[in-house]
Amino acid sequence: MRTLRSHQVLPALLHPWGSGAAYRSLLREPDALSLLDVPEGAVTDDLAQRVHVLSALSSVVVLTPGHIDSVDLLRAGAANVLPRDMPPPELAGRLTAERRWLGTSTPSRDRRVRALPQQVLRPRQLSQGILLDVLLASARPWCCHDLCLLLGTARAPMSRRALQARMLRLGERLTPYGLSVTSTVQWGRTTYTGISG
Repeated sequence: MRTLRSHQVLPALLHPWGSGAAYRSLLREPDALSLLDVPEGAVTDDLAQRVHVLSALSSVVVLTPGHIDSVDLLRAGAANVLPRDMPPPELAGRLTAERRWLGTSTPSRDRRVRALPQQVLRPRQLSQGILLDVLLASARPWCCHDLCLLLGTARAPMSRRALQARMLRLGERLTPYGLSVTSTVQWGRTTYTGISG
């Protein structure tokens, strides 16, 4: 990834999985493109699910080692899957073409961004603010497992108990203003569909 900077393809910011700053940037930019770089030797059991989750926030191009099958990643929502061992000039050219193609062929992401009433104070913690922004901006319901994966790290998803605690704190913050997190529990899975008032 760092070698591509000299080809002026990538933005200067590289983020690890779970970075609140990265998610905030993706939520604010309707035509964002995420480049998910999968290093050689990385555990890839949940890679398709990670692509699925990230594709809710932006278009996703995945850089993979040669042994990973791209079909599952494309089905999960990847815009493209490219090999990591491609020569940097060729990879830079493909990424530039991908951005150009996505910019002209894909309509802006439909974000039903709901603004909070002005009197509602935003959470001070970045992670709580990101959770709120994801729920406000999402055009689709979020499964608890997807949120745990999104808000976790590259090594491990957040625990469901930690997610429930964050949702409880978020609900406590919203309740005085007549707002709540909309959720549905069915078959041992909780689905969050946004903020309602």
